[in-house]
Amino acid sequence: METSEALILQSTFLTEGLAAAMAVLTVPLLADLAVCIAGNLRRGRKADAAKVREIRLAVVVPAHDEEAMIARTVQSLLKAGCAPAASPIAGDCAAAAWSVPLIVVAHNCTDRTAAVAAGAGARVVELNHVMMRGKGVALRYGFEAARAAGANAFLVVDADSVASRNLVSATTAALERGAAATQCRYELELPSSRPATSLERLRVLAFRGINVLRARGRAGLGFSAGVFGNGFAVADSTIGRVPFTVDSICEDLEYHVCLVLARLRVEWVEEAYVHAPLAPVRSAQASQEARWEGGRFHVATRATGRLLASIARGNWRAFEMLAEAWSLPISRGVLALILAACLPVHWLHVFAIAGAALVLAYVLEAVFLGNSPWRDFAALAVAPVHILWKLAITPLVLRQSRGSAEWDRTQREAQTP
Repeated sequence: METSEALILQSTFLTEGLAAAMAVLTVPLLADLAVCIAGNLRRGRKADAAKVREIRLAVVVPAHDEEAMIARTVQSLLKAGCAPAASPIAGDCAAAAWSVPLIVVAHNCTDRTAAVAAGAGARVVELNHVMMRGKGVALRYGFEAARAAGANAFLVVDADSVASRNLVSATTAALERGAAATQCRYELELPSSRPATSLERLRVLAFRGINVLRARGRAGLGFSAGVFGNGFAVADSTIGRVPFTVDSICEDLEYHVCLVLARLRVEWVEEAYVHAPLAPVRSAQASQEARWEGGRFHVATRATGRLLASIARGNWRAFEMLAEAWSLPISRGVLALILAACLPVHWLHVFAIAGAALVLAYVLEAVFLGNSPWRDFAALAVAPVHILWKLAITPLVLRQSRGSAEWDRTQREAQTP
């Protein structure tokens, strides 16, 4: 009898422990979703603020073996207002018109990235040093080259992306109004040569949720929008206050943590965007997502202590930053909520239902932020397949969470300019 009671107690203790673990795992995600949903619902048009400073923007494109994509990127940036390399660069701040330099940093390239970028009209800085790796290194060299040309603000665009025609002007305007840093919309492109599959639409939808819905929602409630490493701009004065010394595989999140700790806010540029193509090969997608997830976990573990200390000193924006850093990917969060619903714990069932409602509201908002909401909504039918796939790549994510993980190019099909 005593043995039976002991087993029951042990089972109850184990169940309650699992219930607590499920709640702890999902609370950061649900808190982040709640903030973002509320922020998107209350967003309104803001009156234009007065210009407070002169901005001399330069565009910096870090590139590692991007021969197939770089010409398209350069030409889209020239159309967005950058000056071709042959044009004179206005280094004098009193110049009537600032010619926006376009600087491609060809970093440890083994292909013709530098030649193709130069041929397309960019100014190219080659960085060939096998011991100096990582996107952070390439960006620091790009910022220095732009600074030498007279720039006092830098816009980062990835070497596989297409920019909207108003990207340079909209970013410049936000920085001129006093923004310390900015982030525009960053989305994935569906294939143009064939109909998109449901899984591809689902992945684009998930990306939109993270890089559009969450960012504009945070900004709508006065938090920092976030840094996504593409379409991100920063004033040189901000770098003077918060040096860009980040070198992890997830340098964008790492630098965003540094900005929030310094009580600086990244402003959201709603009207401009950058688009990057979806990785066409499933193995390439797995590698890309594993780098993102693993890098985020690595940064979160290193930043938690500093964020908690900042919260204790009254930095209220650090609350949301902590939730963002520890937020599970939505697919893993859904899986955790399903597991929570299966445990025989009443309070956890209530928690799981509330969490599911938040996830549903979040997904619906992300769907209706796109151009084809009904097709995106139909793609949700394959969500279970995606969740199982994410579960399968967990070992790869854990490997990428090591600090030694390196910046690598995602395999994509060549794109014509």
